Amino acid sequence: MSLVEHPLRRIRATVLEVLPMTGLAYVADEGTGTWTITKSTQGVGLDTLRQGQRVELTIRDDNEYSIVSGYAPLD
Repeated sequence: MSLVEHPLRRIRATVLEVLPMTGLAYVADEGTGTWTITKSTQGVGLDTLRQGQRVELTIRDDNEYSIVSGYAPLD
């Protein structure tokens, strides 16, 4: 079995909404992308995020889709 390498990239985004009870946060990048952070996403924890906060996302690109694999606050 061979391991598939998934390219990683980093983008900056702004937190739009945090829903701690459902374990989700929605963020928008500087282009037209909207991303979801889940309680399982590697990072500082949804409870530390607030609306309007800037974050850096680590995006894992697969063949047919891209997902947020990690995040860190910028401010």
